[in-house]
Amino acid sequence: MKLVQTAFLLASLTFTPSLVYAESLAPAGISVNQPATAWASVITVQQLKSSLTDPHVVVIDARKADDYAKGHIPGAINLPGSKLRTPSAKPAESRDAQSIFLKPDGTPDIAKYEKTLSAAGVTRDHRVIIYGNHAGTADGSIAAMIFHFLGHEKVQFIDGIGLDQWTAAGFDVTSEPTLRPTATYTAKPIEKFVWSTDDVLANLDNKDVIFYDTRSQKEYTGEDKRDNARGGHIPGAVWLDYAAFLNKDKTTVALPEIKAKLAAAGITPEKKIVLYCQTATRVSLPLLALKDLGYKDVVIYDVSWQDYGNRADTPVVEGASPR
Repeated sequence: MKLVQTAFLLASLTFTPSLVYAESLAPAGISVNQPATAWASVITVQQLKSSLTDPHVVVIDARKADDYAKGHIPGAINLPGSKLRTPSAKPAESRDAQSIFLKPDGTPDIAKYEKTLSAAGVTRDHRVIIYGNHAGTADGSIAAMIFHFLGHEKVQFIDGIGLDQWTAAGFDVTSEPTLRPTATYTAKPIEKFVWSTDDVLANLDNKDVIFYDTRSQKEYTGEDKRDNARGGHIPGAVWLDYAAFLNKDKTTVALPEIKAKLAAAGITPEKKIVLYCQTATRVSLPLLALKDLGYKDVVIYDVSWQDYGNRADTPVVEGASPR
């Protein structure tokens, strides 16, 4: 109980960013003069600007097509996060992008990803830089998580809300769409990166596995059921809200602070870490953090609580339970 309460307390704290901001030159809440971040997977708009002329760089705007058409970073192609996952299923039919592409047998459909990225003009040799909404959203870092799953070694995400950061820095936007010639994308996916509910149930008593719940505190305790039949968490799961990794302006917290929060929550690198939330969307930010911090064995529970909380055969714990 003490460990979980400590994690709750840490996640509720507001950390002061270590970056120096030129607030007077930017719209409210937008950071301009960011030095290079310590993250490997997250970069600033200034770093992106210096890379735009590199022919090996592909910039992906992960927002909806309508938003892209209104204005985007010059040279960026539009590949919405909703185009990288399947349409929603119960209990949230109205939401976009609910699960990784799957074949009829329930295994990841790698060929569909290869076809999608080939049509977009992306190859495995490209350095892919993604922007959109802030990290942990379907139109944000989901695309970075997908590329990571596909074994793409050179993929990064623009810190904060990408276009807002870009315009706040004084850089130009365009409404002219960018279309790349078709290419051939060959994936080398990480084996067993995507867990099913059966995988979760088979490992509930596995002491070498940590189920990491990235949802809100009220979702974890069961107070907020959202659209689910049941609320609560997977037995033994530890909690640390993905939002604890974000500053007020939606840029990322410094990695040393994140490392301390993970340690306080009992999320340690020698274990297999299984990330879950409602639809494996919010997990995309903790995934990038764990990757940059050197965690070697991190997977996602793809259908997450949308499936787990709506089945009759899954054990559920309500309240703040000890690990």
